[in-house]
This record gives sequence, structure tokens and C-alpha cells, in this order.
Amino acid sequence: MEKEEKKHFITGNTFDAKDQLKELGCKWDPESGQWYHLDRKVAARAQKLVPPQPERHIIGQAPYELRDQLKDLGAKWDPQAAVWYHTDKEAAARAQQLIAESGTRHYLTGNAHDVRGQLKTLGCQWDGDTKQWFHTDSELAAQAQAVVDKGPQKHFLQGNCFPVTEQLKAMDCHWDPEAKAWYHFDSETAARAQELVSRGAEKHYIPEVPYELNEQMKQMGCRWDAEARSWFHTDPTVSQEARRVVQEQREKTQAREPRLNQPKVDLSLAAEVEHGI
Repeated sequence: MEKEEKKHFITGNTFDAKDQLKELGCKWDPESGQWYHLDRKVAARAQKLVPPQPERHIIGQAPYELRDQLKDLGAKWDPQAAVWYHTDKEAAARAQQLIAESGTRHYLTGNAHDVRGQLKTLGCQWDGDTKQWFHTDSELAAQAQAVVDKGPQKHFLQGNCFPVTEQLKAMDCHWDPEAKAWYHFDSETAARAQELVSRGAEKHYIPEVPYELNEQMKQMGCRWDAEARSWFHTDPTVSQEARRVVQEQREKTQAREPRLNQPKVDLSLAAEVEHGI
């Protein structure tokens, strides 16, 4: 029976030296995922061509949700040993501290309701049992607490907000009596409200409104411009509807009035014609 030849494997990161290994006659073993040579001495020379692996500082296992933070620290995962490791000793120590602190909840105090969007952005979570926000990272928790202590940022609106007051209230905007301005805590909502205010500054006039329609104009939300001596509305749709009402009233009035160009009839002549004179 022919004796099976022994394979002398080359260990380490052999990728960069694969061409040199081939020149030495080394072969690839797909089962073990390693290069080898049947000659022990040649395998020894081949091993010297492989750069030495840096020292591994084992970090250990970690919660799944910390994987991105560990990668940011430069840690790597060893699938065979099922552990995280780092080639830098100090970085490995920081990673171990991160894992140790991951089980600690750093709770926030104070009224956090109006800044909850910012807290979520920082990665804070809500504890339904204690009714408090918390973070497992002490530094981020400190940043979040500073946000709570400072309070929500007010995004003020510019311009004349009076014509769209009711719409601003519906968008949950608030009035600041000290600043004498409307504001919203959410920047995107404030931007939409500002656009509404900018559009509301435009006056869409309804010309030649009959006196008897004044009350109806008021009910439609129209206002009187004393300088222009005309009714107007900031909503173009409403102003268009108001002009339609004015036009209908004008047509009704004209229908009731005698036609100006209608010829006058001589009543005495009409009577003579009727009696055959």
C-alpha cells in the first residue's frame, strides 16, 4: 500500500505571497483553505515568505448592536474563535470598556418631550417602565442630557403671520409673547409654516364688490384694503370664488334693470293701431 505523503502547511496571511509560493511549488488545499508543500524544507522556506501576523489582543464577545462601534474602533471578528480582537492593545482595552458599559443605562432627567427627536438622533431609547429616556454610552448620554437641559430650539417665522394664524395653529405652531413671533420646535414643520406665511403675504383682490355683498365677503374670510379700496384674500382659491359670487350678483342686477337700448313705444300710436285707425 502506497504511503500517503504528508502535507506541510504554510500558515498566516499568504495572500500577498501566493505568487512566490507557486514558484516554490506550493499547492492550495481547498479543504483546509491553506497552501502546503510535501517537502518540509521547502515548506519552511515558503513560511518565511509570509509576513508575520501582528499580535492579537482578544476583546471577547459583544452584543450584536455594538458591532458598528467596534468596527469604528478598528476591531475585527474572528469567525473561527467567535471573538472580537484588535492588533492594538490600547484600542482593544477601549473596546472591552465599551462592552462593559453597554449593559449600563444612563438615564436622562428633566422634560425631554420637546427634544425627543434630537434624543433619537443621538441613539437614546425610551424605557417604558421608568418613563425615562436613556443611553448605554455615558458620553452620548451626557450630550443628550445637555440637549434636555438646554431645551428645544425655537424656529421662528418671519413676516406677517396674521392672515394665516389659524393655519399656523393647526400646524402646532406657538406664539412667543417676548419675541412677538410665531415658532415651531421642528425645523421641517417651521419651514413649511414659513412657506405658508410667505404665500399668505400676497393679496388677491376682488374688484367692484357691491355693498350688499360686504357681509358675505367677511364670512368668506376676505378683508378690506383701505389704501387700495378693494376687498382681498390671501388664498387665491377663495378670492376666485369671491369674484364668482360678485359676477353672479352683477348678472342678476343687470337682468332686473331695463335694457338701455330698448326703443320707446308711443302709447297713443299703439292705441290707434289697435283700433284700426
